[in-house]
Amino acid sequence: MQPSVHYLISIYKPLLLFAAALPFAWVISTVVEQDARRRRFMPDVWAGINLATLALGIACVLFIKWFWLGFPLMLLLFCGALTGYWKYRDKRLPPAERFDLLTGKWAAAIASRKARKALGEVTAVFQDAKGNRLQPPSREDPMLPVHLAAEQIVVPSLPARASRVEMVPGAQEHTVVRVVDTIRSKVSTLPSAESDKVIDYFKKAAGLDVKERRKRQVATLGMRAGESVQMFRLTTWGTSAGQSLRLEHDREKQLTKKLDEMGFLQSQLQALRDATDKIAGGVVLVAVPPGNGLTTLGLALLQRHDPYTMDIKTVEKVVERRLEGITHNEWLPGVDGTDYATTVQSVVRRGPNVLLVSDLAEPGLAPVLVNPNSANTIFYALVPAESGAAALALYLKSAGDKAAAAKALRAIVAGRAVRLLCKQCRQPFTATEAQAKRLGAPDGKTPTLYKMGGQIQIKNQIVPCPECQGTGFVGVTGAYEVLRPDERAIELMVAGDVVNAYQQMRRAHRAPTAQEAALIKVRSGETSLDEVARAFAPRVAASKTTSTARPASAPSPGTPSPPTKSPQAARPPAKGGKP
Repeated sequence: MQPSVHYLISIYKPLLLFAAALPFAWVISTVVEQDARRRRFMPDVWAGINLATLALGIACVLFIKWFWLGFPLMLLLFCGALTGYWKYRDKRLPPAERFDLLTGKWAAAIASRKARKALGEVTAVFQDAKGNRLQPPSREDPMLPVHLAAEQIVVPSLPARASRVEMVPGAQEHTVVRVVDTIRSKVSTLPSAESDKVIDYFKKAAGLDVKERRKRQVATLGMRAGESVQMFRLTTWGTSAGQSLRLEHDREKQLTKKLDEMGFLQSQLQALRDATDKIAGGVVLVAVPPGNGLTTLGLALLQRHDPYTMDIKTVEKVVERRLEGITHNEWLPGVDGTDYATTVQSVVRRGPNVLLVSDLAEPGLAPVLVNPNSANTIFYALVPAESGAAALALYLKSAGDKAAAAKALRAIVAGRAVRLLCKQCRQPFTATEAQAKRLGAPDGKTPTLYKMGGQIQIKNQIVPCPECQGTGFVGVTGAYEVLRPDERAIELMVAGDVVNAYQQMRRAHRAPTAQEAALIKVRSGETSLDEVARAFAPRVAASKTTSTARPASAPSPGTPSPPTKSPQAARPPAKGGKP
């Protein structure tokens, strides 16, 4: 069928055709294609669908005799193709990254643009927990450079996914440090005189005492950019080198995790239930290195218990998150002259069913936990230690009475944080025979593993992955071990043989180590062999100078080799141990 003559000689109909087809062609060849390639949403498939839609829509106009039927049909096809991709995309993305054409994002962008125009270079406004805003300085105000320096510290940290920003004092300058997925990196430096002004500016905005430069102060700081408000937990304190500042983004959200979201294997969760459920009391040692989520893990363990049928309490040096139904007690050193162990003992006398204590290293605390008068309370004792064995050694030494300590011990929970590979840019590869054997793969099977990427291809360009900002990782999970003592392990603890007691607990229940649990996550594609090697490399003391790409608790070990095979590494996980 040929196009009709009356259509070919029309003036406005070709114009309408091009007015609809050209914008659609531009959208599918730029916006849709780039978005699909960046997020790896089957870009070639969607390109084929959109081109077919374009051709079919034009055909409707050319070959349907009635223009006012073919033209609306073409528009419906174009809208249908774009809506189809929109819905497909939004189902696979978190709410913050979905298309939002009709609600607050346009209004927020317009408001932000107006505010920027009115205030010159200012893009953000700081406020306290009650919403009281600190009026941004004008162009002529001498405080404008201070405000802009404060913005430069906080604003770029959000797209970088930083969970924490610090200003660390040095001899003549402060170092600005970001922590992203437990990795510390140096961002910039500021002369100490300027840094003090910036810290005081933050303190004023949060409603803290600006003149107090030695004692620890904590407050909530809000930052409004456009119509969105980001919340930070601001902490300042003084040292001999000068003022220090820490800003933690959405700290409460970081601390609000359930135990099954922490990364435990199902077999480990069952081991915890066996160790503490239907048992009157005892001690659970909880050990992870500094900066690996010890507080988050402790609060997650508390939430295993029902606060409405059990009396659950804590004695913490800093109450960072209050949980519903749980009594949080904060111990402040030097306030009333009572030491930490005495405070814990006074709480134990009230007969709680569950009690979390925040530092087993406090003098006199361990004897309180193993005292016969404490036998009806389950204690979660937090220990910032590199391993469960180190925590066990500290526990037995601090308790004094090894027999009482061994009898009271119910379980040891130990591990560390492991970064999750970015699903948008991770790179698949076939495991070598040695790697497959280390991961416990069946003989002759070479599983597909993943390594960090950090870059994606958009058309003919290689660009940093926008999802992970080029780091190759998004988020963290935990790799843990859960050990329970048997009679032989108790005998070894009483004899002071910590190493063999620890090994006996592993053998008795065939419990996977934390490193073996991490290798299970490698097999499932959640993380990489290199990341496991980094996370479990021997730690060294952190130097005073912060360098780029350093773990939050210790310097990076460089490029370590994959972890060595342990006695149980080749053994498949226990039933129910799939992450």
